[in-house]
Amino acid sequence: MTETSPYDIEVSQVLPGPPDRVFKAFTDPDLFAQWYGPDGFPAERETVELEARVGGPHRFTMVSEADPSFRTGFDGRFTEVVPNELLVNTGAWGGIPGQTDNWDSNLRVELDGDGDKTRVVIREGPHPPGTADLGRQSWVQMFAKLQSLLGE
Repeated sequence: MTETSPYDIEVSQVLPGPPDRVFKAFTDPDLFAQWYGPDGFPAERETVELEARVGGPHRFTMVSEADPSFRTGFDGRFTEVVPNELLVNTGAWGGIPGQTDNWDSNLRVELDGDGDKTRVVIREGPHPPGTADLGRQSWVQMFAKLQSLLGE
């Protein structure tokens, strides 16, 4: 019997900065709120709760800049944490358009340093039918914001 992967997208990017700096951008609430969320739909800092430890919370809400009443939130917990190398969480998204129930989701962030650069591999899923491409596009947009933040 073969185990089915919970992930249906994989994206990667080489970012400026060593792994400890990139890891901090994923785990420091102030930094996370500066880059997380697709264009026009940022994570609201007041809602970000991150504790990078096994069992620690990973929660936030993204708010539409065009319509602040449109909010999508994630409520999860870290299941694996290796500082500067790996973050894995599981949780559920609420408020997704077209979804009546919460959407269970898994995220795996792998960091591989090479001097002053870090390759980040994101695996996420499963996505509701027809939404995996939107997930990929969101990560491309977020990587651009993260690259800008780290390049400062």
